[in-house]
Amino acid sequence: MKTLEEFQDFFENSLKTDLINLDVRRKRIVKRFLIITVFFILASVACAVLNFFWGIAIAFVVALIVFALWVYDKHFYKDFKHQVINRIVYFISPDMIYDSKGRINISEFTASRIFLTNIDRYNGDDLVSGKMDKTEMRFSEIKAEYKVTTTDGKGNRKTTWHTIFKGLFFIADFNKEFVGSTVVIPNSFGKGFGFLKKLMGINRREKLVQLEDVNFTKNFNVYGDDQIQARYILSTTLMERILEFKNKHKKSIYLSFVDSKMYLAVPYTKDLFEPSYLKSLVNIKVIGSYFEDLQLATGIVDDMNLNLRIWTKQ
Repeated sequence: MKTLEEFQDFFENSLKTDLINLDVRRKRIVKRFLIITVFFILASVACAVLNFFWGIAIAFVVALIVFALWVYDKHFYKDFKHQVINRIVYFISPDMIYDSKGRINISEFTASRIFLTNIDRYNGDDLVSGKMDKTEMRFSEIKAEYKVTTTDGKGNRKTTWHTIFKGLFFIADFNKEFVGSTVVIPNSFGKGFGFLKKLMGINRREKLVQLEDVNFTKNFNVYGDDQIQARYILSTTLMERILEFKNKHKKSIYLSFVDSKMYLAVPYTKDLFEPSYLKSLVNIKVIGSYFEDLQLATGIVDDMNLNLRIWTKQ
């Protein structure tokens, strides 16, 4: 894996010139946005005080839209993805392919059996795919939502959207043939509470798996179709790796093992790999955060020791 020191050299010698040019465009966008905001506030106050006719108000809205187009740099977003994110991916591993508009498809997301809620809206981008040594892998940012529609006493309908998952979703070849599924989710109750853990999995076909590793069961609940298979997949070494990954990155993680694949979901509240409009791009900390998030994803193969081919397919 690439070190932070190596990335700092890459930042100074390869990225910095393009970042300076992108940052000039970023500042221009912010400046124009602020001008529009001030203009809009002053015009709104004038309309309220002078009580302009509707025709004047409509003309104002049209003028505002035209003015807003002046702010928009339609190539800034695309150029940032190509000149920054794409090159960081290649820096981490030349074997990785980056697609800014790609995503893990919804059928793969649901096949993981990590999240069982029916999905009403599904979006994602920043797909990275390729091979890390012996392991085929891919990941992208995903946001899955469901909607709730209610009707009040007057017959008015209201729809609200709720997040099922938002964050990084990762798939890798586990290189072992097995049927059924084993699902590992964060334990909200800590040690014990067996009844509540079973209740949490009441909507699953998988049943609660009893493991001997006290530290692992304190942090995770495990559900599986086959108790013996779940224990075989979750070897002592793999459970240690999962705990190390959780503690290293200080994030909640969800995993599953289905049809010879490993799925891993890491929740994020922020949007990943998007340009920052309010911070300078010529800043190692700002750009370094993209490197760290990508390094987290590509590093899963090493963190989980997936290249160690103990379980080779026949």
